[in-house]
Amino acid sequence: MSVEANKQLVTSTWGAFVKGDIKAAFANMSDEVSWLIPGNLSNLSGLRKGKPAILDFARSAAKTFPNGLETHINRVYGDGDTVILELTNRGKLASGKDYENEYCFVFEVEGGKIRRVREYVDTQKAKDLMS
Repeated sequence: MSVEANKQLVTSTWGAFVKGDIKAAFANMSDEVSWLIPGNLSNLSGLRKGKPAILDFARSAAKTFPNGLETHINRVYGDGDTVILELTNRGKLASGKDYENEYCFVFEVEGGKIRRVREYVDTQKAKDLMS
């Protein structure tokens, strides 16, 4: 796939994921997809392998943000099979507190499907807002 096609695949997949359309998002992901969030925040950080693990993560996020998240993609970069999204997520936590955090996602595409996701976020800020 071209860089532009990979960028379109990633942005449309992210849009579906944030809207809760997991079926559409998963259609663009490899069955062996992995999602890594570095850090040591027990309920957020770690490596998730496969769609079932990512589905569990999405369900947990849906409970944390019952009204969903609003995403603003600030920049999209592409080089070969790698696409990087810089974005801001905003939403209201289940506790009623407002949430806003900056993210950088690195997506790797193989065979026309997203194979790896690395999510970089200020986990300390997330922890403080969620406490």
